[in-house]
Amino acid sequence: MLFRVGGSLLLVGLSLYACYSFSLLEERRVRQTEGFLLLLRYIRTQIACFRATVGDIYTSFENRALTECGFLAALRRIGFSEAMNASRARLYLDEEELRLLSAFGEEIGQGYAEDALALCDYTVSEMEKAMEKRRAEAPRRTRVAHSLVMTGGLVLVFLLL
Repeated sequence: MLFRVGGSLLLVGLSLYACYSFSLLEERRVRQTEGFLLLLRYIRTQIACFRATVGDIYTSFENRALTECGFLAALRRIGFSEAMNASRARLYLDEEELRLLSAFGEEIGQGYAEDALALCDYTVSEMEKAMEKRRAEAPRRTRVAHSLVMTGGLVLVFLLL
């Protein structure tokens, strides 16, 4: 009987940990999307106001979420497009966002400042839509995941008892 109770408590604890981990994952997804949006706005501002080069822009930008996933270090070392490819496994972006940012990275710094500003405007508007969607979906996704994990954990507990 003691083993059943201990196993049940372990399953409930693991379920709670899985819920906590999923909540952190959703938070990181929102923070990374927000970080990329801030980076895009920063690039646009630096080009519009100072006509700065992308290399100078990359070295002066800071964001905790993008630093944690290794994107900023790769960005400064190898450029935007290559940094997207190098840190793809640690980014919590969906395929559409990855495609959009990769296309941005391939084009930025290749033409005139006006072309770069137009590219920034388009990419910022698309990432703002993605950010709104991500913020709206995050609470629902978290609730559903918590419900499924806890229900599964409790079903297993009842099967053990």
